Amino acid sequence: MDAFLCPAHVSAIIGARVYEAFAERHTKPCVVAGFEPLDILYGVAGLLEQLARREASVVNQYGRVVRSEGNPRALSLMNGCLETAPAVWRGLGEIPDSGYRLRPAFAAFDAESRFGVSVTPGRVHPGCRCGDVLKGMIEPPQCRLFGRACTPEHPYGPCMVSSEGSCAARYKYARCA
Repeated sequence: MDAFLCPAHVSAIIGARVYEAFAERHTKPCVVAGFEPLDILYGVAGLLEQLARREASVVNQYGRVVRSEGNPRALSLMNGCLETAPAVWRGLGEIPDSGYRLRPAFAAFDAESRFGVSVTPGRVHPGCRCGDVLKGMIEPPQCRLFGRACTPEHPYGPCMVSSEGSCAARYKYARCA
């Protein structure tokens, strides 16, 4: 399925509307869904309905938490304190303007500048193909580390670290199928 389940926890702040330009530009269906099993099922059903109709829009299946415009108070606070910046995403590398940093007026609260420390990004194992999994180029079992060296108990890459990770979910639920 070539579509996107958009995360409810992020969308509760930024809103569902922010995905509209993406859905239109890339002609990909998007559904904002929660993390409970029924929420995920509703989200998948919404994606399948759009795909069947050959549509690409944004549907908010999590209206009890997410509003179209997001949380105006939280957005106002964020915009007052933060500015966009390049960010390094595990498995994907650096993406311009995809993260936030404190605005210069708040530099006194930035541990890196205040204490003169620097945070070096972690390194992903060279055999890990998490980035390819995240981009939809391969399925988790196509990574030579998946389920062998890389397991939830001993993760080699970010997709296996958290229970929400693509590889961790596949590892856990593939046994149920």
